[in-house]
Amino acid sequence: MPEEKFWKITEFAQKISKDMQVKLNDSKGVHYNTVDKWFKKLESDGIHYVNRVAGEKVYDELDLKIGHIIFERRRANWSLDAIFEALPQVIELRPGNNEGTSDESQVMSESQMFAQLKKEFGSEMVKFRESILEEAAKLVEEKTQVIKNQLPEPENKEKKRKAKRDDFVTNIRLSMELDKEAAEAWSKQPESIRMKKAGWFRKEEDLLAREQFIRDYKIANMSRIAREAYDDDNNN
Repeated sequence: MPEEKFWKITEFAQKISKDMQVKLNDSKGVHYNTVDKWFKKLESDGIHYVNRVAGEKVYDELDLKIGHIIFERRRANWSLDAIFEALPQVIELRPGNNEGTSDESQVMSESQMFAQLKKEFGSEMVKFRESILEEAAKLVEEKTQVIKNQLPEPENKEKKRKAKRDDFVTNIRLSMELDKEAAEAWSKQPESIRMKKAGWFRKEEDLLAREQFIRDYKIANMSRIAREAYDDDNNN
């Protein structure tokens, strides 16, 4: 069963505009203030109601279908009153939270909204992390090569051949050491930096801030750890 999607007013209006551009080749779209007025009038007229989370409207797939209908008929020069009068005949609407009806039946749970947001941003987080690691590995390799070029030539050809064979392993080891150092440094940061509000009553680790911190740490310490590694090699 597909997971239901939810939008706030700005994203909701953008979604209607994109859908209608595809369906009707309409390039004008609709402003979120206009969409907000549509649904406020639907509620004030007792026709259809929008779910709330902590008092804030959150639009779902049913609201999207209604938005499509209103948009299309407005483009066909229907008046809002005529559209609203016809809506109950073409789509099942959401009744208001009348007396005796539980609030839970009208309000989308916070967990549903965060589950949807997590799903939408999860793939972007993976791509972002992969991009950071690739960039960090490239910078480690570049910094390592610069330092190697500044070192004296190996005492003999065998050492030179061995150094070339060891380059790949060395770069991986340095990158892993930097990952470990950065993670430990991040764990020592104040909670106000590491954590972010994830709802009304809980916090969770700020993954974007963590990735940025680790990236910055690795960039700032690449020269140092590469220099230390080659100093150790020369002293052994």
